Amino acid sequence: MRRLLLLPLALLVTLTLASPALAARPTIINFDDDDAADSALYTQLCGFPISSESAGHVVFHNEKSGATNFIANWNIRNTLTSEHGTYHVVDAGPDMEKIKGGATYLTVTGRSVTFSTVIGRVEVNLDSGEVTWHGRLVGAEVFDPAWYAPICDALEGTP
Repeated sequence: MRRLLLLPLALLVTLTLASPALAARPTIINFDDDDAADSALYTQLCGFPISSESAGHVVFHNEKSGATNFIANWNIRNTLTSEHGTYHVVDAGPDMEKIKGGATYLTVTGRSVTFSTVIGRVEVNLDSGEVTWHGRLVGAEVFDPAWYAPICDALEGTP
């Protein structure tokens, strides 16, 4: 979920740092905190109190050759806790926005149970909406709107 919240910030940082003099320097954001926003989100989604602690980093890479507009490497570990137990979420891997054949694509690679619901690679043509994916589906569908259900079940003590 943090990935969704940080994407607008990532785009702003990338656009700000896209000058030729800074093009080769990545921007790194590290964090380790009690995550009030994720606590509130999971509490709302699951319907019972959940606390969240997040740690990790995001590395934002600038445009290099013109073929790739934006790359963000994610490594986020989120520990969710309820009265019934603890659930660990790992969201890791690079996201890339690129232009290919005149169309803009978003590619999500890695472990993304809270965004694409695929452990593998998902590519979205942002112009047509076409989605292709390869890997292991961890939801009922790619970008499953009920991605949080297995997390809530585990934290509720549901077998």
